[in-house]
Amino acid sequence: MSDKIYSAEVTKVNTDLGLVFGYAIVSKIADEEYFDLHGDHIPEDVMLEAAHDFMKGDRTALEMHGGESVGKIVFAYPMTSDIAKSLGITVEKTGLIIGMEPNAEVLKKFDSGEYTGFSIGGTASFQEVEEE
Repeated sequence: MSDKIYSAEVTKVNTDLGLVFGYAIVSKIADEEYFDLHGDHIPEDVMLEAAHDFMKGDRTALEMHGGESVGKIVFAYPMTSDIAKSLGITVEKTGLIIGMEPNAEVLKKFDSGEYTGFSIGGTASFQEVEEE
């Protein structure tokens, strides 16, 4: 197990409610496996299990991948290809969609566009996969 921090794109800021929405984990884009800047890929089934565990825990929001908690993840929805299909919707991306409630200072940074991605705290274990 190793501590890893994932960041992903913010898609909507709602200052009235103090919420920031977007994907905390991206598994696929246009039905192709997504690899982050570190070369890591989180398959949908792994994301679903991780999201389940994460939401049962502290649901911590971090600022710029470290430090103390600056808020909580208050909404989370795992969007897999199968879940989207079962709901009758089409999505370009699959992964973990979240709603974060940051403190006022961090919310201002999201609203201004200074912050464009999420940082959530969690623990993961990785396994090397050989390409065929």
